[in-house]
Amino acid sequence: MRLISPLILSATLALPTLTLAALTLPAAADPRVQAITLSTAGIAMIDATGETGPDGLSLTLSRDDIDDFLKSVWISDPAAATPTLRLRGPGAFEDAFATLPLSPHEVTDPAQLLRAMTGAPVIVDRRGTETTGTIMGVSDRACEHGPCPVLAVQTDTGAVVQFDLADAVTFRFAEATDRAMLETALAAFRGQANPRRLTVQIGSADTATRDLDLTWLQAAPTWKTAWRAVDTPEGLQLTGWAVVENATGHDWDDVTLTLATGSVRALSADLYGRTMPARDEGMPAPVMEMSTQMARGMADSAPQFANTAPAAMKADDGQSFSRFTLEDPVTLAPGQMLSLPFLQETLTDARITLYRGGTGTQHPQIALTLTNPLPLRLPAGILTLYEDGRGHAGDALIPELAPMATETVDFATDTAISVREEVARTETIAQMRIANGILTLTEDLRTTTTYNITGAADGARDLTLAHPLRDGWTVTTEGGETTLDDTRWTLSVAADAQMGFDVVETRPQRREVALTGMDATTLARWQDMAPDAETQALLGEIRSLRSELTEIGVTLERDAAQAEALEAEQSRLVDLIVALGDDSAANTDRRARVDAIDAELMALAAERKTLTDRQAARQSDLRALIGG
Repeated sequence: MRLISPLILSATLALPTLTLAALTLPAAADPRVQAITLSTAGIAMIDATGETGPDGLSLTLSRDDIDDFLKSVWISDPAAATPTLRLRGPGAFEDAFATLPLSPHEVTDPAQLLRAMTGAPVIVDRRGTETTGTIMGVSDRACEHGPCPVLAVQTDTGAVVQFDLADAVTFRFAEATDRAMLETALAAFRGQANPRRLTVQIGSADTATRDLDLTWLQAAPTWKTAWRAVDTPEGLQLTGWAVVENATGHDWDDVTLTLATGSVRALSADLYGRTMPARDEGMPAPVMEMSTQMARGMADSAPQFANTAPAAMKADDGQSFSRFTLEDPVTLAPGQMLSLPFLQETLTDARITLYRGGTGTQHPQIALTLTNPLPLRLPAGILTLYEDGRGHAGDALIPELAPMATETVDFATDTAISVREEVARTETIAQMRIANGILTLTEDLRTTTTYNITGAADGARDLTLAHPLRDGWTVTTEGGETTLDDTRWTLSVAADAQMGFDVVETRPQRREVALTGMDATTLARWQDMAPDAETQALLGEIRSLRSELTEIGVTLERDAAQAEALEAEQSRLVDLIVALGDDSAANTDRRARVDAIDAELMALAAERKTLTDRQAARQSDLRALIGG
């Protein structure tokens, strides 16, 4: 360390003063932020004004925000000049050294720098004596505390002079090109001194001094809402407090703050990162050009941003968002948070005792039914309820409310009332239809939910019972009010009362059953369940035909087995008769048995013919009945 510090200092002091100033000072102050719009989509829209002139206008941004800036920046120039944005590229440091004969570590180590510049003209000053010559190299020599670098220089006379670089030695390169190369390398280091911040230089061909208005988007924490509700005789006094954070990296000094809520789409785009597309070998890279005249034409045709003047709680509503502009300017340093009220409204106090069916809970909730009376969206947030003169009554979560939208939110539990649910289900066949071999059933499904309620010991209550809606089911219990999610009834529950309330739901269900191949037992079961005499009679005929066909099938199978056995016996007897070849009494009996078997087979064939004809006729009758 004792070797590097003085040499770096000496080399740096050799740079021109103008170059150092250019490296360390911005061209101009950053634009002044005039207005901030924070969105619940996690986006901040920044309006700023800055003065431009011959040196342009500079703006410092976080590296994380540069993509959103390049995506969204809008520049309003009274001179209508075509703007340009210049900034350090993502590979500026590597690109700078790619064109230099030096590596980064050689620039930061004077001994390594001199080694890399072997052959370059140099001027060395040791204790006030200057020596001009050519660098021959740097070698290491053993010293008390380790190796010491020694510079060898060949002077103009040919003499070789060595300099201990630790011995108060300063040097500078004699040629301007070498000094400029070192300046370029140091400028690359200076450019990446803070890699998390980027300076954007905004300029144009018009160098006249004037003010520019800038608007851009960048990511920001979602602003939040905390609602305070006070139960007063006049109604529910609702006050919305905004919780905001300045994470933009810019000072907010008397800015106009607007809070936006809604569902806007915000996309991210990688515009700053370096992307190198793959190319086929031997194919030239495509070149895309846009003339300045075309660029100016696009700028002229783009929509103009209008300045928003501060207004006393100005609010407006769009298709996808609502905006609240605060009355007083806001001052907030980067990294600080602020909470302040931005909206106050008195609502009708619609407090109810609400039991939500199907939740499995034992006690109802104490809830508020809130209706947004304003022509703009109310942002979602947590609500803290205070009862006038009694203190904290509970907390609730409020979703975003569109204009005139209604939402019920719970803030406490009424343990004085108990509710128990019982569910019974039945299925009734309403209609049967037979066609194309299919039995079509229309069934009425019925569900009865009984809410068994035990009243509060301290007095009567009005209980709102909310039974959830189910897709495809129809609530037939009358007197309810249907919402998007449930049907509600208001029940008067006396003190200590035991009462039940039935909610009946019905749902038609259609089923199809194939009659072809259905056995008689199954047909008998469907016949018993038929809802009308005509269908019962029809199913009875079908069952009778199916039973007869079953019997015919059994008989045919029995006859076939018997015929097969007779044929086997006959074949055995014939083989035996032929083998013996005599006219013995035994063979005579065998011949008689063969003839008898022929008669039996003929009888079985006749019976099979009769059964087959009958089977075909019954199958035809069955098809006529079931339509299949």
